Amino acid sequence: MKKSKKEKVRLTNEEKKELKEQKKIEKKEEKKSKKNNRNKQDYTVLWVLLGILIVCFLSIGFLFYKYFYAGTSSSKYGDRLNDIDKYPLSKTLKDDIASLYTSESSVEKVTTNVEGRIIYITIDFKESIKVSKAEELAIKSLEKIGEDNLKYYEVQYLLEYTGEGENENFPVFGSKSSSSLKVVW
Repeated sequence: MKKSKKEKVRLTNEEKKELKEQKKIEKKEEKKSKKNNRNKQDYTVLWVLLGILIVCFLSIGFLFYKYFYAGTSSSKYGDRLNDIDKYPLSKTLKDDIASLYTSESSVEKVTTNVEGRIIYITIDFKESIKVSKAEELAIKSLEKIGEDNLKYYEVQYLLEYTGEGENENFPVFGSKSSSSLKVVW
């Protein structure tokens, strides 16, 4: 008897169906496993990118903090007031300057504020007065500050008029620098 080169196995229809279903199931499982692997890779990339983003934000935040806040001192003036102890102002300076003008009938109110190295003096006139006379009255206050202190402190003047009549010459601003002996109006 002769045998054929290849013997064909004959399958029944039911066996064929089972094989087809088994192949379908295998294909589905293969697709799922590929998809799961791809999803895992996608999430891995996303996690790495998220980590890089967080590191970038943290380093930017640290650099902003270091540049803007770490170098600031506790004083708003920094080290500009280091020698202020050598030039003490009188504790009664505000009252002393105000007492200079109590005898002046044209002066209503005098306010003095010291902020850092600047002395602000505001003189409010209730009567109409010439600007030159008002400036002379304001310069009197320099006596109470003292010559030594005038070399360290700057003085800023504001001359106002709140009288009933109109006076277009006011307000007048003046300034005396610590390096100058004159008041500039």
